[in-house]
Amino acid sequence: MLLAIDIGGTKIAAARVENSVIVERRQCPMAYEEAGFRLAIESLLQAWPAPDSVAVATTGYIDAGRVRSVNLDIIPFWDGFALGDMLRSLFDCPVALINDGQAAAWGEYLVRQQDRPQDGPANLLFITLSTGVGGGMVLDGQLRLGPHGVAGHVGHAGVRLAPADHQNCCGCGRKGCLEMVASGSALARQATAIYGRALNSAELFAMAAQGDAKAEAIIANAACAVAEAIAGFYMILDLSEVVIGGSVGLAEGMLDRIQRALAQLPVRNSPKLTAARLGGDAGLAGVVAWAKEQP
Repeated sequence: MLLAIDIGGTKIAAARVENSVIVERRQCPMAYEEAGFRLAIESLLQAWPAPDSVAVATTGYIDAGRVRSVNLDIIPFWDGFALGDMLRSLFDCPVALINDGQAAAWGEYLVRQQDRPQDGPANLLFITLSTGVGGGMVLDGQLRLGPHGVAGHVGHAGVRLAPADHQNCCGCGRKGCLEMVASGSALARQATAIYGRALNSAELFAMAAQGDAKAEAIIANAACAVAEAIAGFYMILDLSEVVIGGSVGLAEGMLDRIQRALAQLPVRNSPKLTAARLGGDAGLAGVVAWAKEQP
């Protein structure tokens, strides 16, 4: 039995996999301190049989079995956390780790190859707009991890559009990152500053749907920033398709906003823009498929 785990900024999802088929899925909130995280994993997997192997898609990038944070503000204990060792101590079996955006990119790529074997995208970029902004790349049919595991961290590409609250300094230490404009946490931060009360991204989208001009302006600016990043990546990588996922990316109207913004940019033969086919489980599906290929 394969145990697949997807660790994000706000949730942990787990799947019990038999013969490459998910037979049961569970989910719980992410814990933001080490002891609570271990307890969350143990509770989430309670009463499941011991796995033969574990495959993990996780926020951050992998460095010799440890996970490294790019944005240090999201999970306080994460940078340098020995995730592989912790999981091996729980399950006493092989553990394989990959970035969650990379796993999701692989899952979305494979489902398109299965459905469109004649014209599936050879060069695909996956962008997840969620708590943060992450992603992954498949180039010439190959998933790109990079020698340091950071390939596809599109949230830390620079964009010229400033957030509505003008807070430009990212948790990665750089200024002007896409994540500071278009992530769920960034939308919540901007909305809270503009309205003077605590708001989350889901509430902001609901306000925009009701015709609130200020809410729409914040979201539209985020969509323009994503479109600008896509245009830049397209010119570098000659992408066939860009897939948008994550809770913000899949929110009502967000894909259309990004598409309209991209159409306004002077980009010839811009890539096809589509929604994640696997929804919130792109990371789980991708890590299951990726684990099959590991020695």
